[in-house]
Amino acid sequence: MNMDSSLDSDLIRYLSDNSPMLQYLIDTLPVPIYYKDKTGKILGCNKALEDFIKIERSKLIGRGVFELFDRELAEIYHSSDQALFDNPGVQNYESVVRSPQGDERYVKFHKTSFLDSNNEVAGLIGVIFDITAQKRLENKLTEQATHDYLTGLYNRREGLNRASQLYELTRRNKMPLAVFMLDVDHFKRVNDQYGHQIGDQALQFVADTLRQTSRNSDILLRYGGEEFLLFLPNVSENNAVMFAERYRMRLAEKSMKLGKNQELHLTVSIGLSCYKRQSLADLVHEADMALYEAKSRDRNNVCSY
Repeated sequence: MNMDSSLDSDLIRYLSDNSPMLQYLIDTLPVPIYYKDKTGKILGCNKALEDFIKIERSKLIGRGVFELFDRELAEIYHSSDQALFDNPGVQNYESVVRSPQGDERYVKFHKTSFLDSNNEVAGLIGVIFDITAQKRLENKLTEQATHDYLTGLYNRREGLNRASQLYELTRRNKMPLAVFMLDVDHFKRVNDQYGHQIGDQALQFVADTLRQTSRNSDILLRYGGEEFLLFLPNVSENNAVMFAERYRMRLAEKSMKLGKNQELHLTVSIGLSCYKRQSLADLVHEADMALYEAKSRDRNNVCSY
């Protein structure tokens, strides 16, 4: 037997015996560590893993993932373990760990296989790195980069980027597409009479109403100031006015409460255009021109290009 095989055999025996020295060593480490045999049964772990997944070590030893986690997660863990057994070496991937209490954490797994004296896979050793804070920061930064901070709708850049993708789908498949440009009527009066804080709340109120009225497939964005841009896939020219009137009426019928006995009523003017093989830029421009016409007609109405 060569030296490497002897070391492998010693390692397997060392892990299987759950050596007190080994346990002491890994319990001093702050990151969750575990080791399994080639059937996927846990041979041992450290205190950090117990704390992380909130399962006592005595309930972990000798058990596999299907005995410890819900089937969806267990399938993920099992398939990744099997992939490592089939292709021995080092494996890194990100996943979610869910405790029996329902707590979820984003993690990065770093796993390595080990061999027995016959050069066969005998098991694996895994280390878990908690990247929850990192993921939450990434999500927050993504949200800030793609969404308007005030209304929560897509910002102009991200909204037009998604609209461009929708436009290409529309063009290739010869689908109908309607574009609405909305402007809050007399918004300057709201800021002048009630202040900019109420003005911000009014924009949030309008955005929430648009969101509640829209379909999941619609793209909504804050275009700038008190203007909003909507892209409605699969809405034909014959139905576009009906959809636009639905938005206009929904806003006209609702009121925004300012206090116990005070309400603010808001209306919008809407300009619309429909896809007729023109460019995306022309579609938006036509909706803008139609909006200008709607505002010139004493506002609170819909105009088509």
